[in-house]
Amino acid sequence: MAPAAQPAVQLAGSSSPSIRLASEHDVPRLIQLINRLALEAELLFVMPMDPETGADELRQFLWATGGSGNNAMLVAEAAGALVGLATATGGAHPAKRGAVEIGIGVLEEHQGRGIGTDLMAALEAWARGAGIHRLQLPVVATNAPAIALYRKCGFTTEGVLRESVMLDGHPADQLMMAKLLG
Repeated sequence: MAPAAQPAVQLAGSSSPSIRLASEHDVPRLIQLINRLALEAELLFVMPMDPETGADELRQFLWATGGSGNNAMLVAEAAGALVGLATATGGAHPAKRGAVEIGIGVLEEHQGRGIGTDLMAALEAWARGAGIHRLQLPVVATNAPAIALYRKCGFTTEGVLRESVMLDGHPADQLMMAKLLG
């Protein structure tokens, strides 16, 4: 049995998109969003999904995510379209269940409107409700807009992952950032 979808939450003014947990009803639009992010966001490492074969895989992922207690996928929806997403992935071992690695992506034409901030606030609210005490993420060291968003949301840099990714055939550093929810 699939987990129940959560109601949409309006986080800012009435023109802001609603932020909610993704559900199996979102799968076709979620695949479109993921594929657009894979094309647009070179510093967000998203793999495109086949619309045919990926649908069942994504449904199973959403079902497993909803039942895990420390994994989530949130979507930002505006005018019937999905315009952003945030993910949280926690460990299976009991010692690692309270920390989650997060990722966030917003379509280019919707950036700069506070959607990333709203997604982060909703992700933090979900995490607090789920008993998560730590949010963490790696971010490419040259991704100034993302780093600014994370700092605005209370994340601090804990270290550098030297040459941990390849960009245009050259090694690049990532920052490891985190926020303790204490």
